Amino acid sequence: MFAALSATNEAILRTSSREELFQQVCDAALHTGNFNGTVVLLPDPATGMLKAVAGAGENIELLRQVPFSIDPAVVYGTGICGTAFRSQKICIHNDLSNDQRVKTWYQEARRAKVGASAALPLIQSGKSIGIFMVTLAESDSLDEEAVSLLSRMAENLSFGLDNLDREAERIRGEKAARRLTKMYAALSATNEAILRARTADELYELVCDAVVHVGNSLAAVVLLSQPESTWLWPFFGTGESVEQIKQTRFSIDPDNPYGKGVCGQAFRNQATYVNEDVLNSEQGRPWWETSLKSGVVASCAVPLTKGGQSIGVILFFLSKARAMDTEIIALLTRLGNNVSFALENFDRVDEKKEADERIRYLATHDHLTSLPNRVMFNQLFEQSIKLARRDGHHCAVLFIDLDRFKVINDSLGHSAGDTLLVEVAKRLSGCMRESDVVARLGGDEFVVMLHKISHRDEAAGVARKILTALLSPIILVGHECRTTGSIGIAVFPENGSDALTLTKNADVAMYLAKEEGKNDFRFFSSDIKSQSIERLMLESDLRHALELDQLTLHYQPKLDFRTGRITGLEALLRWTHPELGNVPPMQFISLAEETGLIIPIGLWVLKTACAQNMAWQRDGLPSISMAVNLSPRQFLDENLLRHIDDVLLSTGMPANLLQLEITESMVMQNVDRTVKLLHQIQRRGVRLAIDDFGTGYSSMSLMKQFPIDTIKIDRSFVRDLENSSEDRAIAKAIISMGKALGLTVVAEGVETTEQDAFLRANECDEFQGYLFSKPIPAEAIALLLRPCLSSPSLAPSGLPLSNQDHQVAAKT
Repeated sequence: MFAALSATNEAILRTSSREELFQQVCDAALHTGNFNGTVVLLPDPATGMLKAVAGAGENIELLRQVPFSIDPAVVYGTGICGTAFRSQKICIHNDLSNDQRVKTWYQEARRAKVGASAALPLIQSGKSIGIFMVTLAESDSLDEEAVSLLSRMAENLSFGLDNLDREAERIRGEKAARRLTKMYAALSATNEAILRARTADELYELVCDAVVHVGNSLAAVVLLSQPESTWLWPFFGTGESVEQIKQTRFSIDPDNPYGKGVCGQAFRNQATYVNEDVLNSEQGRPWWETSLKSGVVASCAVPLTKGGQSIGVILFFLSKARAMDTEIIALLTRLGNNVSFALENFDRVDEKKEADERIRYLATHDHLTSLPNRVMFNQLFEQSIKLARRDGHHCAVLFIDLDRFKVINDSLGHSAGDTLLVEVAKRLSGCMRESDVVARLGGDEFVVMLHKISHRDEAAGVARKILTALLSPIILVGHECRTTGSIGIAVFPENGSDALTLTKNADVAMYLAKEEGKNDFRFFSSDIKSQSIERLMLESDLRHALELDQLTLHYQPKLDFRTGRITGLEALLRWTHPELGNVPPMQFISLAEETGLIIPIGLWVLKTACAQNMAWQRDGLPSISMAVNLSPRQFLDENLLRHIDDVLLSTGMPANLLQLEITESMVMQNVDRTVKLLHQIQRRGVRLAIDDFGTGYSSMSLMKQFPIDTIKIDRSFVRDLENSSEDRAIAKAIISMGKALGLTVVAEGVETTEQDAFLRANECDEFQGYLFSKPIPAEAIALLLRPCLSSPSLAPSGLPLSNQDHQVAAKT
């Protein structure tokens, strides 16, 4: 028995597989012990019956036929083999002829000449995996020492099995490490390909080559989706039988049998899918024939994505061992992710190129009209000037500013304004030769470069053509609109030697065209330049007029026709220039409006007038209405309501004593906004008046929408009342409309008794003008407001008014 144990141990040390171990242990135990049979039995997982997998001895064939089970519920599982398997302890029959436990096997035991037997459990990793059974011819031959040695033999067998498993695991680990090393090399080669590839096509080719030639995959194929199709197209492949694989069909449709495999699933779910046994899986059925011909055993598909959308898959064909290696699959997944990242990067590179081109384009072109911008225009103009200087001919620049564009933009919205600018750009381009250039400088300002002209008359002809083109109507937001342009022209070399000077001089000439009636053109001249310089100096001085205390207010009374009493005052702005003296309002008010200075100046007027009114009241004078004019820019200012509130709060003047005057043309620009704003002003208690009434296009139905208290007949209809039947008819109509709407009607510019008589006869409510008083300083108003004093006219009796007096009377 010791010899059998020693031989068994030697067999355990020499063998390299479980099957070899089982047979060598059976042989060694038989030849060195007094056994007549040895057998290794392993259970069938399906039935639980023990089957002989190795054996030795003269009765081995009989032993192979004896039924044994590990199931205690069947009779063949109640013997020593089943008991040893379940208990993991040695079980023996020392006298089979008299042991009731083996009566089921009497006949087989007698034929096999078995008098005693022992069942040794084979234990691996703590679990029973089988039985090593030895038989002896003589009964009672298994004493205590023999059983102890058999127990040692069973323990050594279990150790040997565990050792074999450890060795197998070591070998598998080494093989997996080698596979991983190759796959890491393939991944590295793929990353290198990503860095080298310039296009997606080149990347696909490099990646497939790397996976097959470096990573030892059997084959790799890139399959891409096609627009309007559910089939995947084999774009590129490398490896064994790849051409045959390319003829196979793959789909992304889950209802198509060819879409149920790893490729369709990977594409739809954007995840890696593996089929470890293509030939024995139902999902691999459509590819069984191809797999048999090409020797494909297992496959793995990783998705290719771009912008979050699947665009295809990479299909790898692997050995079964590789397909079952989770680390290999993880590396293939990473490889697919890297390729997808590279595809995104290709797009980003393309997008960057497009963005760079777009940036370069925007740097030289206007984004709205696609015309050249100021930068590109100056470059092209300088080139034209160089050619003109070299060849001895002329070139010219036309500076075009749209008239009334601000009105359209403010009333119909910026979108309508943009539409108009695009249309104007098309019309201007249509007036030019191919050699000429149209550019947009910004806002509603355009410039035209006329290349190689022989005479300035050619520039005049182009200007007329442009003015005609601009006159055609355009539909904006359902409204038919017309616009005109003011054009300034400067010619090389007469008006300048470089693009900057010529463009600036054309701009100066354009302002002259605008000031002299618009919808026309003017050539630049030295006289215009002088006027422009004076204008710039005046603008500069106006910017400092407030801080230098050069601005003052004069006040003109309004009288009630019936009672002759003063009903209110109108505050009028005056500028006393240290060198120019009294600057006429008509000269500096438009400049303030254009430059935006009217906002701070207008706020100063409002605050000063209200403060003066309260000062008079503190001096004991009666409460009186104070009218202040709002300019168009003030009316559009988003801070207007806050300014009104702040002034009333800081001065303490009751809101009902303030009357704001706005022109008829102002309220017509954006009726919806005007109505809303006027109601907000009225709710504060402030009264509203329409100034210069009759010069606009408002109707009675429209006037009913405005919460106004007063309309003022424009002085242009009052001036010639005694001589013009048309003016008399207009004045009567305005008075009648005012009465019908319940409004107070005030006549402006009343200077003669004849005008007074007509207005009084037609029941005009109030008037103001030189007939009673010109605009006068605040200290003079105090004399007029004292109840004890009469109110004679301050105009010299019998003397006509001078032109300067008429100008001074003009309002802000």
